[in-house]
Amino acid sequence: MKVYLSSSSLNLERLEELKDAGFEGWEVIAEGAQRLNRPVLALIDYVTSSYGLEISVHTPYSDLNVASLNQPIWLETLRQIKQTMALLADYARIFVVHPGYISPLAAHCPERALKKNCRALSDIARCAEEYGVKATVENMANIPSFIGRFPEEIATMLVDGLGFTLDVGHANTTNTIDFLLKMPIHHIHLHDNNGKSDEHLILGDGSIDWKRIIHELRRYRGVFVLEMKSLGEGLQSLVYLSRLGALTY
Repeated sequence: MKVYLSSSSLNLERLEELKDAGFEGWEVIAEGAQRLNRPVLALIDYVTSSYGLEISVHTPYSDLNVASLNQPIWLETLRQIKQTMALLADYARIFVVHPGYISPLAAHCPERALKKNCRALSDIARCAEEYGVKATVENMANIPSFIGRFPEEIATMLVDGLGFTLDVGHANTTNTIDFLLKMPIHHIHLHDNNGKSDEHLILGDGSIDWKRIIHELRRYRGVFVLEMKSLGEGLQSLVYLSRLGALTY
């Protein structure tokens, strides 16, 4: 099983440490310090060719909303996600997208926001197909304004070729792990918590039964992405996965 690391605090000048530590790849968070400017794009090209690191991509989501009823915000959200695919389609196969959220305006007419959410995700899925990549929607943590917390919500989004990223940590906060494990899964995010909030703990430091989950996922042939606060925490979680035998699948 291949394991990638995702962390907003990665030292981009020392990405060779990922390969040395045993990670097969890096999930780029295409915003903040990892936004796709020329230096970061050059770095991605270098580490994939020189270190053999594989790439997956978490598309931008901060201050954006695929369910926005503010049309300029909605269009800008689509623009940034599509631009991310255009820039990295030669490097990555999987692109992770957050579903939208219910804004204060949308709280008065949530059905309109749900329609905008589905329309945007369908558009993104079709764009991904044009680039020959896979766009996937991620289940969200248990925050009331978030769309996509529960399996029935995710199921309505899986149209026009859109795939599914299972975030096990998020699913633990909604008590939906067993339900989401039954869905067709294209990509997986791993981190731990105690079931109340999205803590992004080291694997084994929360309440998730990882031994059972890894057994349930033994036929999965995609990538595990450790979403950690640092490389050090990623290393601890990688060792934990190794002890569970996950890396031998």
